[in-house]
Amino acid sequence: MHRRACAVLVCLAFAAPAAAQQDQPIGRFVADFRGVYGRHKVEPSVATDLGVESGNLPARSWGLAGGAHFYFWHTKHITFGAGGETVWARGSRTQDVANADGTTSPGITVRRHFFAIVPELSLNFGHRNGWSYISGGMFGTAEAFLDRADLPATNVPHRSTISYGGGARWFTNNRIAFAVDFHWYSVAAMDAGLTYVAEPRTTLLILSGGISIR
Repeated sequence: MHRRACAVLVCLAFAAPAAAQQDQPIGRFVADFRGVYGRHKVEPSVATDLGVESGNLPARSWGLAGGAHFYFWHTKHITFGAGGETVWARGSRTQDVANADGTTSPGITVRRHFFAIVPELSLNFGHRNGWSYISGGMFGTAEAFLDRADLPATNVPHRSTISYGGGARWFTNNRIAFAVDFHWYSVAAMDAGLTYVAEPRTTLLILSGGISIR
């Protein structure tokens, strides 16, 4: 998955300049609104601490993302941008339990929570009506944890986070564009607390698509 996404990232970086046949530079500002799909690692240590099997941990999540970016420096081939992204995603999984009479009943529901805010810098390639980009961010923060529906976690601390990835925007009119994005979020480890279990350092992939407005 990492190799395929990196290949797409390289293609995006060079696709927009070839497709855009305009000399107008990228505008000063854009805001993004996207739906997201997240792929998560299954952490056996977390399953043990929650008292469930590894197969009970949700490996996928769904949610929303938003961001805003300001383009402050234009060169002949690259536009430099600064901004930030916010991602909210949730997932859950319930494993059926086999009964003595051969029937099954719902077991424990494990929930995955992810919310992140990360400031970013970007390199943008293209023109006003279509461009691709690569971006990365440091000094971000994330609330990322697993809990059980019958034992909800509370007062979970935030974890330091960095992000890196890329995407593209294609404007169909003067204001609105179709936007796609993929980013990895590297989240620091978290020690256990009174109402939540320890979480190892993890990296998750967030794929998203939606619109951009300028």
